[in-house]
Amino acid sequence: MLDKNYYQNPKIQHINREEPRSSFIPFDNHQKALENEWELSNLFRLLNGKWYFKLFEKPCMVTEDIILADTKSCNFDQIIVPSNFQMFGYDIPIYTNTRYPIPVDPPFVPDINPTGVYKREFYISQEDLDKEIFVVFEGVDSAFYVYINGKFAGFSKVSHMMHEFDITRFVQEGRNTITAIVLKYSDGTYLEDQDKWRMSGIFRDVYLLLRPKVFVRDVYLKSTLSDDLKEGHLTAEIEIKNRSNDQKEFSVEVQVFFDKTLIKSSNKSLRLSASGKQEITFEFQIENPRLWSAELPNLYTLIVALKDSSGGMLEIIPQNFGFRKIEIKDGVFYLNNVPIKLKGVNRHDMHPRVGFAVTRKMMQEDITLMKQHNINCVRTSHYPNHPYFLELCDRFGIYVIDEADLETHGFGAVGDWGLLAKDPVWEDAFVERAKMMVKRDKNHPSIIMWSLGNESGYGPNHDKMAQWIRSYDNSRPIHYESARDAEVVDIVSVMYPSVEKFEEEGKKQEKRPFFMCEYAHAMGNGPGNLKEYWDVIYKYPRLLGGCVWEWADHGILTKIPDGKEYYAYGGDFGDEPNDGNFCIDGLLFPDRTPSPGMIELKKVYEPVVIELLDKESGIFKITNRYDFISLNHIEVEWKLLSGGRVVKEGFVDVSDVLPRSSKEVKIDEVKEVLESCKEELFITFTAKLKNSLPWAKRGFVITKSQIALIEDTPQDAVQKIEKVNVIFSKQNRFEVVNSPDKVEVFAGSTLVEFCRWSGDLISLKHNGLDFIKSSPRFNLWRAPTDNDVHIKNEWIKAGFDKLQRRIVNVSFEEHSEYFKVQTTSVYGAYSVKPVFEVTTSYKVFKSGIVETNVYAQALRQLPPLPKIGLQFMMPKEFEYVKYYGRGPHENYPDIKQSATVEIYDMAIKDMYVPYIMPQEYGNRCDVRWAFVYNIYGIGLCIKGIPTFNFSAREYTDDVLTRAKHTYELTKADGIVVNVDYKIGGIGSQSCGPGPLEKYLIKDEKFEFCFYMIPVDSNSLDVEKLW
Repeated sequence: MLDKNYYQNPKIQHINREEPRSSFIPFDNHQKALENEWELSNLFRLLNGKWYFKLFEKPCMVTEDIILADTKSCNFDQIIVPSNFQMFGYDIPIYTNTRYPIPVDPPFVPDINPTGVYKREFYISQEDLDKEIFVVFEGVDSAFYVYINGKFAGFSKVSHMMHEFDITRFVQEGRNTITAIVLKYSDGTYLEDQDKWRMSGIFRDVYLLLRPKVFVRDVYLKSTLSDDLKEGHLTAEIEIKNRSNDQKEFSVEVQVFFDKTLIKSSNKSLRLSASGKQEITFEFQIENPRLWSAELPNLYTLIVALKDSSGGMLEIIPQNFGFRKIEIKDGVFYLNNVPIKLKGVNRHDMHPRVGFAVTRKMMQEDITLMKQHNINCVRTSHYPNHPYFLELCDRFGIYVIDEADLETHGFGAVGDWGLLAKDPVWEDAFVERAKMMVKRDKNHPSIIMWSLGNESGYGPNHDKMAQWIRSYDNSRPIHYESARDAEVVDIVSVMYPSVEKFEEEGKKQEKRPFFMCEYAHAMGNGPGNLKEYWDVIYKYPRLLGGCVWEWADHGILTKIPDGKEYYAYGGDFGDEPNDGNFCIDGLLFPDRTPSPGMIELKKVYEPVVIELLDKESGIFKITNRYDFISLNHIEVEWKLLSGGRVVKEGFVDVSDVLPRSSKEVKIDEVKEVLESCKEELFITFTAKLKNSLPWAKRGFVITKSQIALIEDTPQDAVQKIEKVNVIFSKQNRFEVVNSPDKVEVFAGSTLVEFCRWSGDLISLKHNGLDFIKSSPRFNLWRAPTDNDVHIKNEWIKAGFDKLQRRIVNVSFEEHSEYFKVQTTSVYGAYSVKPVFEVTTSYKVFKSGIVETNVYAQALRQLPPLPKIGLQFMMPKEFEYVKYYGRGPHENYPDIKQSATVEIYDMAIKDMYVPYIMPQEYGNRCDVRWAFVYNIYGIGLCIKGIPTFNFSAREYTDDVLTRAKHTYELTKADGIVVNVDYKIGGIGSQSCGPGPLEKYLIKDEKFEFCFYMIPVDSNSLDVEKLW
């Protein structure tokens, strides 16, 4: 029944589809048009909701009888539109990054091609029949046929674009049936090989437009600015179409509003021939226009009112626009005469509950989160996002790189990514995707670049796309990463460079800016070393910025048989081919909870930077990194923290700090506190909103900065230990009791037990309460993160995950002030040579304090280590921790800019980070002390010399290493405590460079020390102990 040549022929992109146009809804009421909410329009009828649906294995199974059937006779199921039918259990989702899920046999697709047939009714009144009636599909994957009352109305491809069909001649008064036949695969599939779930269906809005016989077909707004930005010029090109058989006289009134206040208007009367069309141009000069930028998203509204010869209103079209000027000069990107930086992310239209059918509320949540995390740019990877998302970018202020619905990455498997880009048979298909994007989105001021697609090689068809775009819109530069530095692009772009390679580009004297369209692959725990990228970006004017890959994890919310929910990734539905959890690579978890990586990004993208100039005088420099606004909307609070406790606080006035400028401020209290302070001293600055904005409430924290004024040295830490040692040594009993299997050391109310044969610390009790469930052991392993994907194989080969121990020597020494146990052991894994010789010594002082000292020597050349430290287990009743170090969220050596040194108190379960693929989590850097305690406030305090890395978990490394989903995690029979001398950086090597050299652990020998002491916080404040 279906003509296969339509969906397997790249020369046919559509049948009976209207030419692309800007996205708008017509109104018949002026006030409603200004509001521009679609539900207010009488000319708009939403067809979202319940449709009748049936899935067929092959297109050929859709017979004429099925097409002709109405909703009452079809015997179909029901499904919600918009949606992906795989989300309702019809067919399965497939996640693949680059591999096509079909044979690479363009333009043909397999005979087995899941085909969804959708039906629903709509009603047309007698009055409606006087109008032109259109049906609009905002997004359908991948190709579809439309029938009205059993008659073929049209066909179209290009999944993520708007498809509009004139159905006037097919409708009838009363009940009508629309049938949409959606094919999972078409020749368009070869052009839509984006890294995402492969799902099908009507996934964006569907609606009817009821328009007069003479109507506004398109509106093209072109705004320009004088060199000094003081004069704006608007050209409004209005295309009018007459679908009647009569010559028509009409008038067009164009009004320009700012903040709903009329500022300009003009009117023209014209005559239009039968079935004709005409373009009318209006020109407006606007003095001192309010400029649009991400920081000041000033929007104007243009209203096109079409009237008949007697002045009767036919329809009203609203369009928002903005004045902004884009230029590239000497390799630098300028907006409104200012060189800007793009602090970006890549975003898919995807949500764990609804797949591609993201709602307006979900889109607004995304925009709000972006603004809250100092993000100013989005690349619509790798297709144009929903039109409403672009409206939000205009309104809230987000720069957009609008990308064509084009990727042919999978052709790399057969030798050439760019095979189709070089094939003239596919030229029309390439160019059509550029046309559909640009014509739909041309009026959005937020769009500052057009992108020709993603990872499709490079060939003449890309040149044709760029040629058409420039002929239609030369106001925006063209981006396309795979073209590298070919002349076709105005922006040279790259993915996942190292910091070193990126800096090399910054040094070049080039005429085009350089941009990372993808960097910092945010998969699992990570990404690392964001700071270093942005140090380089701010250093070199040519470097435009970058977009992190990517915005949010693509997990699909699913249940296991017992009803427990989890987020599924590739392979979880039995899908082949699949790329596993490579779709779990976002800064947000699927439910939009920010990950620690997102919190770090917010800090690195901060618009307010505070530096220390003169410690003794308390002078600081505050820099405003906004490009267009002062800091008048921000208040900055400072706090001086001594030993983690606030001793002074106040505010600094930053209201006069202009954009891209700095100010020195003096805080007199710093000098005052420095003169008397005997503890560590930090100053913390918190920049908050003075008043509420559309995306955040008053008091929302924009950024937080901390500067160390006094830090403990190892000698300082030792002195504090000695002081505590003296206080606690006043206890009466200090006795060593030997037995055949163990040695017991009594120090007041503390009892420490050691194994006689191994020297292991097997028990540490205070008043009979034991803090040790399993002995401290030397540990190099961490559950591999997604970014350890390559180095983990070297770790496993070295045996770090399965160390066995050979005891070389055990000694016991009894002294008047302490008892010492020392053990030397060799560690290695089966089938390979040993890796380390480790000497661990414990000193139990009369005070009950236990000193732990570890010295280790590598026995052979090793890869960079995951970590170095001791791991032990405490009974599970010790479920809380208070610590003095970086927090409150997890942090690692290359992900700690956002974590400030303070005293934090939390449940250990709250230190868990629910990575979709379980892995290493929860580390805290630069910890001075940590107190792990029970509900009664009794616990074990660990003191560093001066600092250590700390984590406390409910899961063992083995469980975290083996589990593939969160539901596979089983809690340990205790609390796993890690006291680490060092932990390796995270990097972003899941798709990009590994950790920087300075964050790698390559120690061949090392020594570290820490102390443990039981504490009852009811009688002793642990915060004042040190």
